[in-house]
Amino acid sequence: MLLSAILIFISITTVIFAQIDSSKIEENKLLLNPSFHSVQIDVTTIGFLNQIGGQFDFDVLNSKNKNLFIGTRTSLEHYYILDFGGTIHGSPFTNYNMFARISSQKNYLSYSILGGVTYYKTNNPVYLPDRILFRAGFEIKLNDNVLGLVLKGSTSFIKNSSFIGIGISFSYDNNLYSR
Repeated sequence: MLLSAILIFISITTVIFAQIDSSKIEENKLLLNPSFHSVQIDVTTIGFLNQIGGQFDFDVLNSKNKNLFIGTRTSLEHYYILDFGGTIHGSPFTNYNMFARISSQKNYLSYSILGGVTYYKTNNPVYLPDRILFRAGFEIKLNDNVLGLVLKGSTSFIKNSSFIGIGISFSYDNNLYSR
């Protein structure tokens, strides 16, 4: 009990007496700046999941220091899910996506969190009819503005709608040249 009270006291006094660096707040301030962000083609795989995709990113807001971006991603994902007998029933799958995107970029490393809608299309509509679904995803990329390594994944939270993979990307990122 005494230890809990001491920890709470230390936490509260740390927050009260902490100094905020106003220059850091100013650098991370989001500004309305609609602009092209990047275009990318990628190929990823992990075991029985194979994916090829393409995306176009557009920024609506970005920070003064060009480390944080909020915008959209329009993308196409075409992926195969395999098992020991061949492809999973309904595979290959194609998703036409429209995402809201939050990205952070520091030098050549970028992270993106994605959420939006997809037109989910299967090779066998009897198995699962083509339809519009919610979709969420992520991407971590190490990129030199042409060739990069990428770890990405996405899901619509239904059977056979998810993939994750590591692979290569070919891209052009407008923000790597604007620093």
